Amino acid sequence: MRDWAGRPHAALHVLPLAVLYCAFGLPRQALCFVLGAGFGVGTGLVEASLAYGAGALLGYGWGRFWWRGRTFRDGPLSWFIRAGRRAPFRTVLSARLLPVGSALLVSVSSGMAGLAAGRFALATMLGGLPQNLVFLLAGSGVELRHGWALVAAAMLVLVSAGLGCWVLRGFHREMRKAG
Repeated sequence: MRDWAGRPHAALHVLPLAVLYCAFGLPRQALCFVLGAGFGVGTGLVEASLAYGAGALLGYGWGRFWWRGRTFRDGPLSWFIRAGRRAPFRTVLSARLLPVGSALLVSVSSGMAGLAAGRFALATMLGGLPQNLVFLLAGSGVELRHGWALVAAAMLVLVSAGLGCWVLRGFHREMRKAG
């Protein structure tokens, strides 16, 4: 696989497929694993980040298009939409940092809420970095005998979840104060 990935512009040929993969909310971890195996951590991280950001923007656009002109009523996503309207960057960042949840649901509901697209994209790409890195490391050939790499990957997952919880907790506190 690395022979093909080593060809000139191979990453550019893979990028449109990776964007579509992410746009449909398919497991980014699998994509990162494959990109890590094919391109290594450096190029794989750039590729995964661009694909995740662009794919999320497509999902955002779908939500924006489908919801155009409609009023929002209370429902299962009402808390996310209200929170996103008050603090779009924080809301999306906390959702992306947590290692659980649906990427597509976050993207579409962010579009439905009309969150600022630039803040949405930046929060998405930053929030995806820790998990992307974990699975890129795994795909690039981290072996079980390399305990330090496994510890680093586990620490990245814990840091990601911890940051997500911290941002979310601070945000909940602000929401309670705002009424």
